[in-house]
Amino acid sequence: MQVSAIIAEYNPFHNGHLYHISETKKRTDNGFVMVIMSGNFVQRGEPALLDKRLRAKTALMNGADLVVEIPVPWATASAERFARGAVYIAAQSGVVNTLSFGCEDAQSDMLRKIARVTEDKVYSRRIKDYYDAHSCSYPEAKAGVVKSVLGEDCTEIMMKPNNILAIEYMRAIQYFKSDITPLCIERKISTHDGENTDGHLTSAMNIRNMVKTDRDFSSFVPKNTLDIYKKAAADNIFPSLYSRLETAVLADLRRKHPKDFLSVPDVSEGIEYRIAEAAKESVSLNGVFDMVKTKRYTHARIRRIILSSFLGITNEDVQSLPPYIHVLGLNDNGRLILREMKDKFFFPIIMKYSDVARLDDRAKRIFSLESTATDLFNLTLPERRKCGTDMTEEIVYMPQA
Repeated sequence: MQVSAIIAEYNPFHNGHLYHISETKKRTDNGFVMVIMSGNFVQRGEPALLDKRLRAKTALMNGADLVVEIPVPWATASAERFARGAVYIAAQSGVVNTLSFGCEDAQSDMLRKIARVTEDKVYSRRIKDYYDAHSCSYPEAKAGVVKSVLGEDCTEIMMKPNNILAIEYMRAIQYFKSDITPLCIERKISTHDGENTDGHLTSAMNIRNMVKTDRDFSSFVPKNTLDIYKKAAADNIFPSLYSRLETAVLADLRRKHPKDFLSVPDVSEGIEYRIAEAAKESVSLNGVFDMVKTKRYTHARIRRIILSSFLGITNEDVQSLPPYIHVLGLNDNGRLILREMKDKFFFPIIMKYSDVARLDDRAKRIFSLESTATDLFNLTLPERRKCGTDMTEEIVYMPQA
C-alpha cells in the first residue's frame, strides 16, 4: 500500500493545497493520501478560521483519503515540536511511505544537509552557544551556525517559512530513524504570508485577510470548498475570530502571577515578568504581544505562549509525543488505510468518544486538553456553540463515487 502523509493546517483550504494533493498523488502513482492536520487552534497561536471537521471535509472533497488530528499541544507549538509531533503520528501509523510537503525552494539536497547539521548533537550545542552569546531568536541562531558550516547560500533558504518546516520534517524523520521518504514539492506562490497572487493562487494568510475584511476570495479556493465556506457562514459558524476571545484571554493573563507562566512551554529568561507586566498595562492582545516581543522572543512565539497558558498546556504535556491517532474524516480508501494501520501496529486510534475510555491517563489528559480547546474555540464563532462537541460530533465520512 502506497500512502503519502501531508502535514497541514488548511486554514483555509485553497487552490495551492489542491495542487499539492494532486501533485503528491501524481508523483506516487496515484497512491493514498493521509492528511495529518491541526485541530481548532493552529501554529500561529490563534484559532483556525473554520472548525476542524469542516476543514477535514474540504480535504476529503479534494483528494485526501484520511484526515487525522495533530493534538493541540503540538499543533500550537514551535516549528520543531509541531513537526516532531506530526511526523511521529505518521511514523506510528505504520503505513506511511512518503511525507509530502511544500517548500519555497525545491532544493531537497540542501534542505536535507541543513536538517543533518541541525539535528547533529555537536551542532545543536553550537546553536545553543550561539543563541546564548547573541541577542537573537533561536531560528537566527540556527541560521548563523549552519551558515558557518554550509556557507552563505543556505541562509536565505533557512529563513523561509515553508522551508523551515520542511527542514524540521526532515529532522524529525532522522530523529525517529524512520524510513519515510521526504517528497519536496515547490510552492507555486513563493511567499507563505504575502499578499501577492498568481492567477488563482495566493497564500492562506492573504485569504484569511480577505475573509476578515469581507473581500471576495472565491477565485482562490476550489468551488466545492467555497460552497462549504458559504454554508458555514449561513449557519453562523464561519469565520472564527480570535477577537471574540480577547477579553477572556486578557482576564486570564491579569489574574496570573509571573510564576504561573513558568509551567508553560517555551517560557524562560524572565519573559514571564514581561508577560505579567504587559497584561496589566495593555488593553488589547496585540498590545500585549507588542510589549512582550524582544529580539529573542518573536511575535509568533509570544502568541503561542499566551495561547498555551490560556488553554492550560504545560511543559509536562509536551515532554513526550502524541499518545494516540484521532480520526477526523475518511473515505472508502481511508477505511483501507485504517484497516492496514490496525493490522500492523497497536497504537491507540480514536474513532469515537467511547474509545477514550481505553486510553491511559496521559492520553486522557491530552484528549481533555483537546476537548477544552474545542469548547473555547466554540466561543470564537459568530454564533457561540455549547461545550462537548468533541465528544458528540461524528467522523466526517465521504463516500467515493
